[in-house]
Order: sequence, then C-alpha cells, then structure tokens
Amino acid sequence: MNQIINDILSSSIALGIIAFICKMILKHMDKRGLETYKNKLKIESDLLAKRIDLEFSQKKEREIELGRWGLTLLSSVNGLIGRLKYIKDNESLTEDPYYEVSTRYYLCQFLCWAQLFRKDRNTVVISPVNDEILIGELLKNISIVLRNNNFNFPAIRSLEQQYIGESLIYEGSCMQFKKFNDSKILQDHDVLNSYINALLSGDNIEYINELVSKLEDLQKHFRQILSLN
Repeated sequence: MNQIINDILSSSIALGIIAFICKMILKHMDKRGLETYKNKLKIESDLLAKRIDLEFSQKKEREIELGRWGLTLLSSVNGLIGRLKYIKDNESLTEDPYYEVSTRYYLCQFLCWAQLFRKDRNTVVISPVNDEILIGELLKNISIVLRNNNFNFPAIRSLEQQYIGESLIYEGSCMQFKKFNDSKILQDHDVLNSYINALLSGDNIEYINELVSKLEDLQKHFRQILSLN
C-alpha cells in the first residue's frame, strides 16, 4: 500500500514539474510572439507614417508648382485673351499708342512665360501624363496658329517666338510692364511690329477667333488642374 502511495506521489510530482516547465515554455513563447508582433506593427506603422508624409509633401509641392504657373503662365493667357477679345469687339486701334504698346506686352509676356514653362517646369511634380504633356501640346497648338495660319495673317515663326520670349526673361522671371516699356525692348523687331499692327487693325476676326480658341483650351485645362488641388 505504501508503495502504491509513493508511486502516486512520485507521478504527481513529476507531472507537476512537467506542467510547470511546459507553462514556463509557453509563457516565454507567448512573450516572444507578442514582442515580434509589436515590432512588426511598429515597422508597419512607421512605413505608413512615412508614406503619408511623402504623399502630403508631394501634394504640397504640386500645389506650389501649379500655383506658380497659375500666377504666371495662366495669368498671361488671361491677359492676352482679354486683349484679343477687346480688339475683336472694337474698330481699328492702330492710332492709339497705348493699345500698341500694351498689346505688344500681352503677347510678349505670354511668349516669355511659355518659354520659361518649357525650360523650368518641375517635371517630377507635374504629372507627366495628365498635366505636362497636355500643357505642352496646348502650347504647341497656340504656337502653330502664330507661325502657320490659313488666314493670310503675318506669322511669327518658331525661333522668332523663342527669341521674343527669351528677350523678356529677367532674373529668372518675365519683365514687368514698366521695365518692358522703359527699356523699349523689341521696339525695332519688324516681325513683331507687323504682327501687332495687323492685330490692332481688326481686319481678320477669323484669325483672332482661332487664336482665342487655342488660348482658351490652355486656359480651361489650367483652371481644371488648379481646381483639383
């Protein structure tokens, strides 16, 4: 009888020891598993935070870049459209020196900002699919009307457009009207003079409508991408 009791006690102790050891092992494994999960969660959280910061930074850069061209290139487009529509709605303006110099500036300013956009735009920030390529195509369409039209209107050819635009670049920007007027820049440019005189005569409304149409295409696209930000 005593032997049976001893065997039972020995078995109970052994089982107890085994259970204790198993419990310790499981507890240790649970802790390691929990720590692994916590580390994994922290890594994923850090990556998510970095991705959010990057997306926010990219969106901010895009807004700044588009805002930059909205205040320059789009503004010059708006000014040129307004002047062309005024010319179309009025009789010949060739006798008024104000309209001669201001119309010259509206056109030159647009060509200047168009040239700067081609050279200085941030192609990383502006979407190469939806924005940059389309803006480039819309600028090209305007350039085509200026250099090659079917209305027997004086033409400003590609390199002449480039020359005019580059002539107004000043300290990384385009000249303000005062500096443009005071410096008398491009005053003796025969191609530009012929073109401005033809515009102000108001004799070819079809040409002006065609040019305004291409400018408005660019205007609408710019307004659209600005409204999306």
